[in-house]
Amino acid sequence: MLRGLFINNKRAKDSIFESGYMVYNCLKLSKKYQVDYCEVDITNREIKSGYDFYFFNYHPVTMSWLETRNLKKELGFVITMILEVAPNDAFILCPEKHFNIYCALDPTIIEKNNLYAFPRPLEKINFQITNKVNEIPVIGSFGFATKGKGFQQVVEAVNKEFDKAIVKINIPYGDFVPESEKYAYLLSETCKKIAKPGIEVIVTHDFMSKEQLIKWCASNTLNCFLYDRNMPGLAATTDQAIISKRPLSVSDNDTFRHITSYLPPYPKMSLKDSIEKSLPIVEKIEQDWMCDKFAAKFENIILNKLPSEFGGKKREELFILPIKKNSFRNKIEKKINKYKHKFKKILLKVVPN
Repeated sequence: MLRGLFINNKRAKDSIFESGYMVYNCLKLSKKYQVDYCEVDITNREIKSGYDFYFFNYHPVTMSWLETRNLKKELGFVITMILEVAPNDAFILCPEKHFNIYCALDPTIIEKNNLYAFPRPLEKINFQITNKVNEIPVIGSFGFATKGKGFQQVVEAVNKEFDKAIVKINIPYGDFVPESEKYAYLLSETCKKIAKPGIEVIVTHDFMSKEQLIKWCASNTLNCFLYDRNMPGLAATTDQAIISKRPLSVSDNDTFRHITSYLPPYPKMSLKDSIEKSLPIVEKIEQDWMCDKFAAKFENIILNKLPSEFGGKKREELFILPIKKNSFRNKIEKKINKYKHKFKKILLKVVPN
């Protein structure tokens, strides 16, 4: 049986890690290969070798230190998922020729050569969801405190359509979000100020587990995301909203292009219409993006694209992932090695881990 290794960034409060872990949970469903898992960062770069393929959750933020140029030569058959994809441009933030296979988490991307389109990897759940019936409509939205999330637009949309409603917004602090606590507070105050009488805005800052977040979405009458950002990548927030099997509303923004190919965006479909009509569409999306379908597609790719000479290829027991030569850490490590007897203790104190 083929053996692969999934390489994720170190566990963190961010959608990059979570998306990577969701992909891994899909891949391990296959019975045609075995896939192991590990996490790395700049200070912990050792991985096991001897695998037939290596699947990286490469991202220019969380793995900015990784030198990808020679991975094919050093490891063998290497694959990466691409999280941040611009419309019809999968390589805006990812090196185009450094990996053997590219798995873009964007079902709208055009497949060509070694680039393949995948949907968001929705996970199976092993717990019960109770869809709450709310006497007063509860409109929920959540996401890290970054610009363009449109929390204010959610409150304004509720203002227009409802005389009485509750708007729940959860804005957790992100590990890779600069000044997230400060910006989250600003967003909270802004949303509360613009709410008209009769509209209650409740803002929390909990970093919830997947189960907690899905149950949180299930408690809402409608989950609503009205982003107005302009950046690569698809929104990950809708994943748990779809799994929760609750009505959904999204804006007409490129970040939701995987959703709007199914669901008319706001304001083409009003919030009230979304509550009444969107649930069958949400259930259709969930069926199309089930994790076993994700696993089956990757299984077909790896069985057909992995050259026979890589099968069973063995290398040394451990491999240290290379650092880009121009990285700050790399420069400091060279100094440490050069002056290790005299300055090692001093330099280690000033080098960030």
